[in-house]
Amino acid sequence: MSLLLGLAALAAQAAGPEADSYRAIGATPLWNVRIGGGRMTFEMPGRDIVGVATPARSQTELGHVWHTDELAVSIEYASCVDGLTRRVYAERVMVHVGRDHFEGCGGHLLSRGGPISYDAAGGEPFWWLDIADGRLTFQSDERVIIVPLPAARSTRDGRIRTYEAQGISVAIRRRDCELEDERTYADIVTVTAGGRTVTGCGGRVVREAPE
Repeated sequence: MSLLLGLAALAAQAAGPEADSYRAIGATPLWNVRIGGGRMTFEMPGRDIVGVATPARSQTELGHVWHTDELAVSIEYASCVDGLTRRVYAERVMVHVGRDHFEGCGGHLLSRGGPISYDAAGGEPFWWLDIADGRLTFQSDERVIIVPLPAARSTRDGRIRTYEAQGISVAIRRRDCELEDERTYADIVTVTAGGRTVTGCGGRVVREAPE
């Protein structure tokens, strides 16, 4: 289980681990969809996060769909070019949130070269940070910031890496960090956004939780 989903499960007091099963992204405007852990979630800057229990998946003539009255995600088995990164994904994705309609990409990455991927999270309040697919996503208090991934800046010794974008700054310090799941992670992560600074952990697992 990823750090992101592990901390989300703790925050929701989930009964057990379940892997992230699907992710989709859009570029105009920036949005994310995540399906996993029994939840289907739509995230877009400037609006509340929409989350529902994941419904049964139905097959369609061109792919499949997850449908509820609040949120529906339709997958078409056809290649898709992300408008932000120009990477090619295996599937086209259509999302309906109430009366609003969004289009983007999902599934496996088909173009050469994998995206940067990094997770961090923390509590009080619960928050998470995700760097993937050419985007930096930060969520806290049922609000989300999604920005095109800015260029990273590192200190001379490489122990601190920072990302700066409008409305958000992220500092990743290479130092062991323990979270509520009792695992120890490789980095201390500090995020400043919306007038608030939060600190948590991110990166690879250095030590597993004691049995």
